[in-house]
Amino acid sequence: MKKFLFITTLTPKALLSPLRASLFDLYKDSLNAQSYPNWEALLIGEEEKKQGRIIFKKTDAVSKGDKLKVAYEYLLSLEVKPDYIIRLDDDDLISQYALEYAAKHEFDCCSDLYHTFYDIASGLVSQQHRDWLPNTIIHKYEHAVAAYGDSGQPLFSQDHSQAWHRYYADKKIHFVPKKHPVYLRILSPTTITSKIDPLLSGKFESIDMNAYSAYLKGFGKWRSFNLNDFEYYHPQLLKAWETFSGQTIRPRKRNFLDFFR
Repeated sequence: MKKFLFITTLTPKALLSPLRASLFDLYKDSLNAQSYPNWEALLIGEEEKKQGRIIFKKTDAVSKGDKLKVAYEYLLSLEVKPDYIIRLDDDDLISQYALEYAAKHEFDCCSDLYHTFYDIASGLVSQQHRDWLPNTIIHKYEHAVAAYGDSGQPLFSQDHSQAWHRYYADKKIHFVPKKHPVYLRILSPTTITSKIDPLLSGKFESIDMNAYSAYLKGFGKWRSFNLNDFEYYHPQLLKAWETFSGQTIRPRKRNFLDFFR
């Protein structure tokens, strides 16, 4: 039976806004909801513990790159290696059927052809074809740990938008159907704010929603939520935003900024 290992670098607790904490809970729910049983998840952060199939690994590393180095050391220490590696951010959701589907196919990597985005402030979805592979794909282990490029770093730890599509250009990529994406990338204004000032990211009042609206224009055309594989999470995502912002989402409004009023 094929074995899958998720790798996640955790947001430092000092930067964990209430909204991001809610998304982290949903992220864990999406792991535990997997219809395929042979998986584990390695979470690199500030704790050392185990919760079922989820392994928390403590490190003093701060940057994502350094945390991925810790993950690589963990992989090297395993006597029995996983068959596949999947990077997943701690505010994104994996389809509950992704591993079951992937286990039925042979590939070097399994990926979404269309990047799928969910805007938590409006409840809308966008699917956009891009020239690079998404952050969350299913790597065959031998490729995930392969040294690549001038840096010589393992492939899974490199920038997905720069390295992965080049590495896999002459290899077998299995693209999943557009209606059944591997994962859902959650876009949040608190993530954007935290890049500017981490101390403000936990406060709705500090968010520039006009700037966030401009940011979202780069993600293609936004439509009503219509992804059956993630339907369970839609009301929970709506509730997470409304609890954080105090704003009720009104999906029939046509003016994008009306979602934030």
